[in-house]
Amino acid sequence: MITANFEFEGTPHITVTCHNDLVITGTPERRVRVDIDDDSADESPASRVDRRNDHIDVTALDDCIITCPAESVLHIEHVSGDLRITQLSGPLTIRTVNGDAVLHELGALQLDTVQGDLSLRGAQGDVRIETVRGDVKLKRLTGNVNLARVAGDLLAHSLDGSANFGSVGGDVLLELVFQPGQTYTATANGDIELRVAGGGATLALNCRGDLRTRLPLTSWVGDERSGTGVVGDGSAQVTLSAKGDLLVLPAQPSRFDPGAFSDQVESMIDAAMSQFEAQMSRVQQSLEARWGQTAQAERAAERARRSAERTKRRAERAAGTWTAAFTPPFRPPAPTAEPVSDEERLLVLKMVQDGKLSVDEAAKLLAAMEG
Repeated sequence: MITANFEFEGTPHITVTCHNDLVITGTPERRVRVDIDDDSADESPASRVDRRNDHIDVTALDDCIITCPAESVLHIEHVSGDLRITQLSGPLTIRTVNGDAVLHELGALQLDTVQGDLSLRGAQGDVRIETVRGDVKLKRLTGNVNLARVAGDLLAHSLDGSANFGSVGGDVLLELVFQPGQTYTATANGDIELRVAGGGATLALNCRGDLRTRLPLTSWVGDERSGTGVVGDGSAQVTLSAKGDLLVLPAQPSRFDPGAFSDQVESMIDAAMSQFEAQMSRVQQSLEARWGQTAQAERAAERARRSAERTKRRAERAAGTWTAAFTPPFRPPAPTAEPVSDEERLLVLKMVQDGKLSVDEAAKLLAAMEG
């Protein structure tokens, strides 16, 4: 384990390369803390944390957790695993993420490539994204959005600025309140569904499948595949093109209302997962200390984490929410191992019940835990 702490008076500029999972959280404190789960300090190459004035360079060969002042300037060069960033107001630049990216409550964002899924929520500045090879969810963005390429599906709602979605390989679902003078464009290989929650716009629609609109248009010129129309005062500009079907209709809270309660549900799920991850860190440390077989303890704990992730995704689907898949990274170990608890024993029995451990493995584990 590598841990580094730095006090700051000015604005930190942090550059990170991480060869596994990376978590960055902004805080009100004037301190940067870096935790790297790396046991190769005596080998070469090793993880490094270097400071030069207000600049910090981090190279992590394994999982990494960083807490920093919220206004920090972040440059993420490469992440081999998953990325989670929350509560940052300073500019953020991300080059490549090989896994999934979860980015919540940010400032301006420049992102080059995400190989997995992307969840972006609560950005307060302009957003520019080049390529996402999975699915994308965008929510509560105040600036302009430019997304060049998405290989999967796109879900976007609560966008205050203009939005340009250049090429979407799957389906598109948009829920918008049209803002005067703003432009919205999307091109999809699949279907496009636009739900209008308010405002007026001039619509230019084109598709190869069926074109249907259920809005009270003041004018319409077109046929069953393409056309132009005006809703309300027509002050925004909307251009949509789909190789599949295209549907435009009023937003229906009873069918799809992402803002009604999904924020609350997602917050509850995130809080529960954070509590579970902290609990699993303590359990894993206890198992390692008593069992003496680190690899087996890690596998047992990882199976439990994966099970919790599946439960989380089922809960999100049932609640009508969607988040990019994200494997919880490591947590810094507790200073001392805690006593064996009933919670640990129940966890082992639950893994047997779920088929994650055999009866013999469970018996050995329980015997080791009892000393």
